[in-house]
Amino acid sequence: MRDWQIMLLMVLMIIAAVFVLVGLCAAWAAVRWRKIAEKQSRVVLSGGGTGGHVNPALAIAEGIRGREPQARFLYIGVKNRAESVIVRKAGHRLRFVCSEGFPGFRFSLRFLRFLVKLGMGVVQSLVMLAAFAPKWVIATGGYVSAPVIAAALILKKLGIARISIFLHEQNSIPGQLNALMGNWVDRVLLTFPQTLSFFPKNGVIVGYPIRHSIVSIPPEEARGKLSFSIPSGREVVFAFGGSQGARTINRAIVDALPWLLPYRDRLFIIHGMGLSVTGDYESARDTESRIEKTLSGEEKALLDEFYYRQDYFHNIAEIYSVSSLIVCRSGAGSLNEISRIGKPALLIPKANLPGDHQVMNARAMKAAGAAEILYEDTIMEDGHLLEKLEGRRLAEKIIELLDNPARLRAMSENSRSFLRRNATERILNELYCEPRLADTDSYPPTPFRNLIGNTRLLRILSAARDRAGCRFDPLDAVGDLDDLQYYRHRAAGLLSHKSWEDRNLGVKLIGLTLYREKIPTLLTMLSDRTPVSRIRRMFGGDFEQVGFIRRNIVQALRVLDHFDEHVEKHLFGALADPYFEVRSQACVTAAHFGPFLEGSRAWLNALLELFHDPCFEVVIEAAKAVGEIGNEPKAAEILLGMKESHYWQVRDAALYGLRRLIDRGVVEGSPELLAAMSSFILTSTDFKPHFGIKETFSVLQDRCAKGNNAGLRALPEQPARKSQ
Repeated sequence: MRDWQIMLLMVLMIIAAVFVLVGLCAAWAAVRWRKIAEKQSRVVLSGGGTGGHVNPALAIAEGIRGREPQARFLYIGVKNRAESVIVRKAGHRLRFVCSEGFPGFRFSLRFLRFLVKLGMGVVQSLVMLAAFAPKWVIATGGYVSAPVIAAALILKKLGIARISIFLHEQNSIPGQLNALMGNWVDRVLLTFPQTLSFFPKNGVIVGYPIRHSIVSIPPEEARGKLSFSIPSGREVVFAFGGSQGARTINRAIVDALPWLLPYRDRLFIIHGMGLSVTGDYESARDTESRIEKTLSGEEKALLDEFYYRQDYFHNIAEIYSVSSLIVCRSGAGSLNEISRIGKPALLIPKANLPGDHQVMNARAMKAAGAAEILYEDTIMEDGHLLEKLEGRRLAEKIIELLDNPARLRAMSENSRSFLRRNATERILNELYCEPRLADTDSYPPTPFRNLIGNTRLLRILSAARDRAGCRFDPLDAVGDLDDLQYYRHRAAGLLSHKSWEDRNLGVKLIGLTLYREKIPTLLTMLSDRTPVSRIRRMFGGDFEQVGFIRRNIVQALRVLDHFDEHVEKHLFGALADPYFEVRSQACVTAAHFGPFLEGSRAWLNALLELFHDPCFEVVIEAAKAVGEIGNEPKAAEILLGMKESHYWQVRDAALYGLRRLIDRGVVEGSPELLAAMSSFILTSTDFKPHFGIKETFSVLQDRCAKGNNAGLRALPEQPARKSQ
């Protein structure tokens, strides 16, 4: 036997030995797993990132321990997230794996990083599951659940684990990973009836499990348990943004403090700042910094009388119980806890989340009479676009609600009956394969329509505008004023996104929803000259607001149809934009606003200067715009000078400009003018049965035939320019 054959045989024997060893290990693991399951219930819990994912898992663990006090739990999460604090406080064993948020299916470096971390997380989860040998894997969402569920499915398919896999979906619209993983698990436990359509085969509506500690406590008893004191007779407002905190809510509360100070004798504000500590935002530090910047020394000296802040409240039931009003996001967890305690809420939903689930949650609670809604807006602050809620607006809404005790009492009653009860019992019925509870306390009928996604909304509004023209009203296409108002806020929210595609979509939607309040923001973006990195310049980007965005801003100004000195200033600057499509669209928009710009020497000179632009598309639109703005013979003379242009489209545009000058009475049609135009080259290089330039010339011939012999003449001085 030759040497290479011996080597090949040895390699095959090694591979076979590895397979045998793996098989023996798998068989041993399966036997061990079965023996452990017979002796003791072991449960793996997974879910994290926010308290909305962690707390349901802990509530389920409480329910299981109530039935099986000897049950053991292992919580698998991600480092430096909400579970790092909350789970340790609850006393469960905690392990970490690699994972990160799903960036979408589009290929990118971030997608590659996601795949690498997911693979590492699956391997880590395989080892942890094999060592712990659980009876159940219960995942409550968040990106940490993906590798744990994947590992459990692998072990189950290989026959190593006799394991049941449950996925709890808190939101009305599941995330992409949950929607995918949910098709493979044993049971998907749902909070909202609407979600059942995503999981028709293995979904079951159970509600949102709430920890046993979340119960209503008599206010005086709750006050006695707090680590800080609340003066008697005060109405308490509890504001928080979830376990991680919400920048919008944190900053809005601080900004509202100066407006709430006059009411400090009757108010007490409890502020949960959140645990977020990331490179972009640290909730506690940002809040402290904003207090220093926003409040004067005299105002800060008065804070202790009516304001208390803390990063996270583990005793949140006590805080709920002493509160007269809750200000928070509208995640499923917060709403279920508020409903269980029976408190009125002022909700500030996060926009542009999958399926707009927070907005839909908030609208449902408002429709039930248990909440009011404030939408955050997108503004320019310190040179950056940020989602923000004005502090004065928040303060006014808080005082408005507190000044109406009857309204608050009605909201409290409606809150208690808003969401499904006994969720933990229903989940335990599924885990232990017991008969399900009767749905006598089922959800009330859904009082709202599904919201339209951004891309589909763009198509609907674009088609409606094409049909209606100048009579376009977005309300006719949307059909509901509340929906339209939210779509406007959601479009503005896109302006603060890092992705230029999202910002571009936001600009288009602001135009088509006629959100004129955002014109100042659009103008700032149009003139933004923040440079980009060298790598981004290599791929065609010039500034942070790329050319496509600036072009669509100019188009949006035309759709919004509002003209003032600020619009004029920024539109004039767009005539010199480095991107040719922006210059072209600036000419089109200037023509649209012709009645306001006619007679302006600066505008006419700027448009005439563009006749020398290297891009003939710009020259075309400049020639048309001159026809709308020019009011002296010079404009007609220059347009006549384009008769031999290389591009027939430029010649056609010049003739169109002359036609508009005649229509507007700047020049009169006459045989002399017709003779001057007769030297235009009317042929084109396009192979068409007819040429548009000939049609334009024919119209001009008709205009001149009906004119007199005055030829080109200067009009009297034009009336004062219009303003709006």
